[in-house]
Amino acid sequence: MSGFHPHRHPESKSATPTADAVRYPTNHVVAIVDTADQARAAWTALTGAAFLESEVTVTYGQAAAEAVAAATGRSGLTNLAMRVAERFGVVDDEMAMKERYEQALKEGHFVVAVLAPTEERKELAGRLLRDHGARFVHYMGRFSIEPLRG
Repeated sequence: MSGFHPHRHPESKSATPTADAVRYPTNHVVAIVDTADQARAAWTALTGAAFLESEVTVTYGQAAAEAVAAATGRSGLTNLAMRVAERFGVVDDEMAMKERYEQALKEGHFVVAVLAPTEERKELAGRLLRDHGARFVHYMGRFSIEPLRG
């Protein structure tokens, strides 16, 4: 086990985040935790229970917030449609979620994403995250977004 290493997008003045920097987290449980201690405890619980380190991502920092803001998380025509909708002020559930996670990162919180392609893993990830102080816990499916409650 290599240990807890939250992912911080590089703070580079010359690099501009692109649409490829942030992808829609299909089949992931995503949540917000307020502190580094909570993020560390959640990561430890997740990787100690059933998840590989490569399946758990902890993100934080202003650059991460900027990368989320710069991307729709989609590609091709879907990306174009979302950009047009944003320009006209149309917001769907996916865009509202993205804004919520972006705001959390701007406020200094951590976003944890856990790959959970089965119902059992989805429920386990949600429970472990909530047990360690996570809030705004959602499962990001291919065609739906599902709040995970206790």
